Amino acid sequence: MNDRLESYQRDGFTVFAGAYDESQMQPWRDEQDRLESVSTGPHAPNRSWWFGNMLERAPHLMWPAVANPLVLDFAEQIVGPFVQLDNLTLAAFPPKDKDDPTAKNCAWHRDRWGHMPSGHYQRPMSLNAICYLQDLTDESGPLRVIRSSHINPVAMTEEERAQPHPDEELLYLKAGDLVLTHSCLLHSGTPNTSGKKRYFFSVYYNISWLKYTDTFDGPNCRQLIGWAREHNDHRALRLLGQDDHLQLRANSGFQEPDEARWAQWQQADRDALAEESAA
Repeated sequence: MNDRLESYQRDGFTVFAGAYDESQMQPWRDEQDRLESVSTGPHAPNRSWWFGNMLERAPHLMWPAVANPLVLDFAEQIVGPFVQLDNLTLAAFPPKDKDDPTAKNCAWHRDRWGHMPSGHYQRPMSLNAICYLQDLTDESGPLRVIRSSHINPVAMTEEERAQPHPDEELLYLKAGDLVLTHSCLLHSGTPNTSGKKRYFFSVYYNISWLKYTDTFDGPNCRQLIGWAREHNDHRALRLLGQDDHLQLRANSGFQEPDEARWAQWQQADRDALAEESAA
């Protein structure tokens, strides 16, 4: 087992330092600014900071974040070749005044498809790939995590969910770092008092037999599906809710270690892609 996988299974998260550079991040910031400006128009009911269904909204801009092989190669070590996009959000946290009584609040939670842990490591049903588009400082707000809370059944009262935790760790991620979390890891943001927006995006993956949150039936996603099918790219198809091998692989008999079968299926996917490229 490699060191990153071992630490992920132990801690409930891993950080890919410098996953994205400035040339990639600025267009994402610009798109969030654009969408926010549209949301403040005369026909918009409320100003919005959070924008979902981003693959349909901006497929060429966001596909590199969804299909990043650095993330997918590792995600497949965790859950096997069953990685599907659940939802993609591009967002920003507006700044709060430092004197605002809520400027010290936390919002502890486990993510979608999570559960209260049992005391033993379990393969996650979903994974969150979060990238902040500026450095996290005490002012912009670090990410708070409780290490190993995807294994340990840490519980919180309603009051405790809004307070710092004695076992928390503050992650001061740099712009372009990507943190991949287990769905059962307890984590929280920190209010932003920097005077500027705190930009981020979340690529939320789940296992391909689960329902997904975003919609892939719009014209842009249908075009992506068509491109993936034309190239026989089964990894891309799975991301887009089209797992052609699901019935066979989810009913394989399970007579050998998961990792060995996953490696065979991953190689079959690579071979299919290479054969189409060579044709």
